[in-house]
Amino acid sequence: MGRDDILTGFRQEAKALVHVASGLSETDFAKPTPCAPWTVTELLAHVVAGIERVTDGLTVPEPATAPLNAVNYYNPRIFDAQANIERVALAQRSATAYPSGRAVAAALDAAWPLVHDSARREPDDRRLMTRWSIGMGLTDFLITRVAELALHGLDLATALDRAPWTTPEAATIVTTLLLVSGNPDDLAPLGWDPMTYLAKASGRTPLTVDEAAHVEQVGVEWIPLG
Repeated sequence: MGRDDILTGFRQEAKALVHVASGLSETDFAKPTPCAPWTVTELLAHVVAGIERVTDGLTVPEPATAPLNAVNYYNPRIFDAQANIERVALAQRSATAYPSGRAVAAALDAAWPLVHDSARREPDDRRLMTRWSIGMGLTDFLITRVAELALHGLDLATALDRAPWTTPEAATIVTTLLLVSGNPDDLAPLGWDPMTYLAKASGRTPLTVDEAAHVEQVGVEWIPLG
């Protein structure tokens, strides 16, 4: 996919999340999420920080190389147990900087247009430095930001007991990202809709015994998100 397609997915998914978040009550923001120990506020703060890493990465000198791509970004050597502990704590600290859940929603609404417009102005071969101090192509990094919005959107929908609001544009991008090997058409007999695919492929919903057997038989593999 080209940069324009990725930015469309990013824009549509960010707007959908803002629409939901801006209508929540403070009681909603305090609810627990499947991403324990985060509350809705803390998970949203994590998402805000995650997309702001695009603009952060563009403000430092461009790295000479870009060994990371959208798939190997999710490397267990990077996303190890210690990194996860730090990520959880960082989101919790970030959330305390906001006076309310609505303020986090407002921060998301302010952040995504800046990310979108900054990325749109960059050349196709632009590289940026990730928080791990490893270079990565901007377009590939944007794919991971769409994944952050879409997959954590599923987590938030679960926390809020709502139907997922994932946009078709973002679902297409993340579906493509998740598939490591095999043909997605081979999964058609399972009858999954796009939201079920994303939940199953990302490990948010476990496979049944029959589903696991079919997936193994047709040779489909998904990237481990950690």
